Amino acid sequence: MICKKKYIHITNHAKKRLRQRNGINKKSINRIAEKAYYHGLKHSETTGNLNKWITKLYFMYKKANSIRIYGDKAYLFANSNLITVLQVPSNLLQIVKENKKRKEKCQ
Repeated sequence: MICKKKYIHITNHAKKRLRQRNGINKKSINRIAEKAYYHGLKHSETTGNLNKWITKLYFMYKKANSIRIYGDKAYLFANSNLITVLQVPSNLLQIVKENKKRKEKCQ
């Protein structure tokens, strides 16, 4: 079964934040957003304090119904619209690595 990929729309604010926080050029913005949406850690795949932090983000940004962790950044999506990009706190980066390893093991 072939699944259709959604078109990812990126708001102007998210473009600005991607360039500011990731240091990438304009051409890479769409590629990074798609990677985060399709390959990033979902809220349901996280554990511990990382899960609590994402839950807090979910309640702070009420429109963001899909939060993905990709690398050391949190990507906040409303359906398939990228709203903004935030840095994951440094004390949670080890948990991100562990959750990513667990996800890769299961696949």
